[in-house]
Amino acid sequence: MKKEVNLIPREETDSREKLMQAAIELMADRGFKGVSTKEIAAAAGVSEMTLFRRFGSKLTLIEQAVERYHYAVEMETAFEEKIVWELGEDLRTIGRVYHEIMARNRKLYLIVLKDDALAGVREKARRHPEKMLELLTDYLGEMRLAGKLVETNTQMQAMSFMWMHFGAFVSRLYGGDPLSEASMADVVESGADLFERALAPRYDDWGRHGNMDKTIRQAETSPVGKTKDAGYQIGVRRTVPVTVEAAWRWLTGSEGLRLWLGETEGAVVREGENFATREGNSGRFTVVKPLSHVRLQWMKSDWEAPSALQIRVLPAKQGATISIHQDKLSGPAAREEMKAHWEGVQEAIRLTLTAEDGQ
Repeated sequence: MKKEVNLIPREETDSREKLMQAAIELMADRGFKGVSTKEIAAAAGVSEMTLFRRFGSKLTLIEQAVERYHYAVEMETAFEEKIVWELGEDLRTIGRVYHEIMARNRKLYLIVLKDDALAGVREKARRHPEKMLELLTDYLGEMRLAGKLVETNTQMQAMSFMWMHFGAFVSRLYGGDPLSEASMADVVESGADLFERALAPRYDDWGRHGNMDKTIRQAETSPVGKTKDAGYQIGVRRTVPVTVEAAWRWLTGSEGLRLWLGETEGAVVREGENFATREGNSGRFTVVKPLSHVRLQWMKSDWEAPSALQIRVLPAKQGATISIHQDKLSGPAAREEMKAHWEGVQEAIRLTLTAEDGQ
């Protein structure tokens, strides 16, 4: 297995950060054209020659600042680590993380949006909202497959959610919002509530005569990870540097099965097939859709009832995303136990496939 090595010296990394921060601070007040490389270098406490060695030009500097501070990487981490597979809670989390990043980088957006000389930078930055759209569409698609979302155009819903939050950010980019005094926290809360009401199935909410039965509504203070229909649940995902085909082939092959399912006596990934592992786990494959997902009943030896487990492979711009979603867990303790278990499995999968890809 190859060990990751940082090829950039620490002092060079520090000077790059200082130069990008200095450029952002100066350009936010005077614009891209109104600041010289000499002024940026002086504000960063380095020589102008250092700026040219690190970036080559002022334009490249701001391009790399956008790449460094935009939200694609942080949003991907949020989808991997903070999703609990409860629609309202997840949309609140996504909205909060998005606005935290946007507020932190407000000066950078001011620079890039108002200068025509940076049209090329804006074009390159499109990969960030595109990544956000991909992550959100995939999430909504998985929720729909799990029966936790109504039948809908998930990409269009993802775009609508993004437009709502981007519009809220831009309305205050140059100062207060002239239309409303609502806080961003209000926007996040009301937006999540709106989309949850529109997209979450509510089969039992309305009685025969059109009256809502409040006794069967999900409590607004439900514990984290618990839903009305699927009990306690967890979800973890990781992106690996291999194709969807390679990821699927590995996950359903003997080596992959041994890692995420356990040691079995020749288990076959096929609908209706039962399995038992040496660790005492057992279950049955219920759905197998090649190059997409596998669903199974999965039960530990000391459990009283099986859980529902789904392993899904999704295309990503730099490889494939492996999503593991488990519901029908018995309680908070089981949820925490399985969350730690599947995070460990995902990391082992990522390390294994990354090492194989580098060979």
